[in-house]
Amino acid sequence: MNKYKYSDLLLYEKKIKDLYSKLELNFDESNRISKYFKYLGEIEKSRKLDKVKFYALIQKNKAKYYYSQFYVLEICKIVDALQNTKLDKNVLKEKLTHLAKGTYLLSKENINNTQARDTTFELSLFSFFYAKNLRVKLGSLNPDLQLLTDNFTYNIECKRPYSPKSLEKHIRKALRQLRKTQNGISIPTMALSLEQVILGDDLILNSKDDQSALTFLDDTLSQFAQDNLPMIRKICNNESCLILYWLSCLTGFRTDLSMAHTTFIVGNVYNFDQNLSTRIYKDLQIMLPSKN
Repeated sequence: MNKYKYSDLLLYEKKIKDLYSKLELNFDESNRISKYFKYLGEIEKSRKLDKVKFYALIQKNKAKYYYSQFYVLEICKIVDALQNTKLDKNVLKEKLTHLAKGTYLLSKENINNTQARDTTFELSLFSFFYAKNLRVKLGSLNPDLQLLTDNFTYNIECKRPYSPKSLEKHIRKALRQLRKTQNGISIPTMALSLEQVILGDDLILNSKDDQSALTFLDDTLSQFAQDNLPMIRKICNNESCLILYWLSCLTGFRTDLSMAHTTFIVGNVYNFDQNLSTRIYKDLQIMLPSKN
């Protein structure tokens, strides 16, 4: 869980503009990233002027201002990872081009314009592993990511189901893609972003404190993994797969309007033999966050 200051986040606008400029990519005020920073700037300006006006501004359009916080936070983490990692220039240009496109509000997104947020999820997972000092590579096609540990190489396909009904379709597609990269030394892994499946269009988790928020996310994802097991058995049958369930949201505390950015992942090691399962579980201890 990461708490933050709006003023610190706003410093990242120049960083991301410089990154796009360095790669000779267009970055203007019409793209969704610019809008996130614009609205976050409005929050910071209002917060400094008057507390009553600040609350009124947020209440006037919660979706606009909460989304600006949520996605600017994602962008900041992504920029930190991309600036400090050696990546293929063409792959990086492709990902950043997709990142800036798409709709500002999640409610305006449909199945034809999901690429921007799909790419955000790939880059967010990349930055999550990077922040844990893990060896992670960004791919162009299949797989989306490769994670290397002392034990295995994990080929990871990232999927972002847009509703509970679309979950099965995304799992089937991930499995098909993983078959293309499967070999004797890699672990087929699918990462499922579950914001829309579990939270719908609401990215805000209200909680009394940090610990209760983390515990709630851990319990929610663990229960989801258990409930989803019959579907996994139906789709994967006798195939082996590691499944990472991801949930990322803003956490608002009931005592004030301050926000924290919270991400939690749980892993489901499916259908591996006992020896492999034990070694994968050991890797999960360094991959995944602790709820404490």
